[in-house]
Amino acid sequence: MTSVVQVRAVTVAFGGLRALSGIDLDIAQGERLAILGPNGAGKTTLFNVIAGDIAPTAGAVVIRGQDCTHRPSRHRPRLGLARTYQKARAFAGLTVRENIYLAIAGRRGRHRALWPSSVDRRLRDEAAEVAARVWLSGQLDAVAGELAHGQRRQLELAMAIAAQPDVLLLDEPASGLSRGERERLVELLESLDDRLTLLLIEHDMDIAFRIAQRVVVMADGVQVMAGSPEQVRADPHVHRIYLGTEATA
Repeated sequence: MTSVVQVRAVTVAFGGLRALSGIDLDIAQGERLAILGPNGAGKTTLFNVIAGDIAPTAGAVVIRGQDCTHRPSRHRPRLGLARTYQKARAFAGLTVRENIYLAIAGRRGRHRALWPSSVDRRLRDEAAEVAARVWLSGQLDAVAGELAHGQRRQLELAMAIAAQPDVLLLDEPASGLSRGERERLVELLESLDDRLTLLLIEHDMDIAFRIAQRVVVMADGVQVMAGSPEQVRADPHVHRIYLGTEATA
């Protein structure tokens, strides 16, 4: 199976602190991959390197056959990559509809058409359809900065989906969602196109294990194991990392 993302010996150092040490990762097209680990494991730093938000101190990142190691984040969408962040980054002063519209317009290269008009009816309708997928139909005209935390998370996910990426990085998408919203999130992620490559950081292990085909576990900036959700659940080393104890029956 073709690797759409390749991470080769990536190291990130902030002064004397190593956030990542020699990470190697191959992510296949259409794969659902969860990255787990305790706080400070380096998960978000790895996402930031793949997304181009920071450059590695050493190593390489290849996306769809192109070396992107030192290209800034603005080049990643051209290769079909989109991401969300731990803290939602929608435009606070714009409405839900306008935020989603801008994501669609950017995907279509309509950078000069910043606002919906009568000739953009199809884009307006598409924005409404995307909002419905993340349960924001009733908030289309709400200002993003006035949304509740969970709704801002939903909006950021809508903007990522609206970009129709080939590779989607989700950084703790269930954070701030209620139990019912988390169930709907799982349904949404399961409904995504099988050709979409999905990388997921999620502290809710139930969600991660339900979505992922493969799981990578990190600790202290290194990869400690990779395997199926079942293998990770049963691994004694993973139990020691999270609980400080061996796995028990």
